[in-house]
Amino acid sequence: MAQAGFATREQVDFVVVGSGAAGGIMAREHATAGFSVVILEQGPYLHPGDFPHDEWFYTQNEELVWGSRKGHPQTFRRHESEKAEVVDGAPLGYAHNVGGSSVHFFGNFWRLHPIDFNEASVRGTIAGTNFADWPIS
Repeated sequence: MAQAGFATREQVDFVVVGSGAAGGIMAREHATAGFSVVILEQGPYLHPGDFPHDEWFYTQNEELVWGSRKGHPQTFRRHESEKAEVVDGAPLGYAHNVGGSSVHFFGNFWRLHPIDFNEASVRGTIAGTNFADWPIS
């Protein structure tokens, strides 16, 4: 999708704050529907080479998130009636870059086995479910 430019005083239909998993999708959906959309983002656009393959960099140094170490402490509350308090090691680390925390996902998944793709054909269906083979072999 082409990126449009807007003068700072030009009126637009939607302003989306943050281009993370939710904001990025909302901005794209609105733009695809023909609306003019501006996304406000607090951080830089990162390239693949900006992400070292180093767990310590992310988990211990908290390099992608703005937290107390970077001079931006985060607040947390469990319920809307509570006052948000500054916490060290907030439950969620918010990345400060285009795409937010969704840009770098360092989860791990088990490698699938051949049977995982055609299990319904090999082992049979299960009554009352939509258990089926993967559509791609």
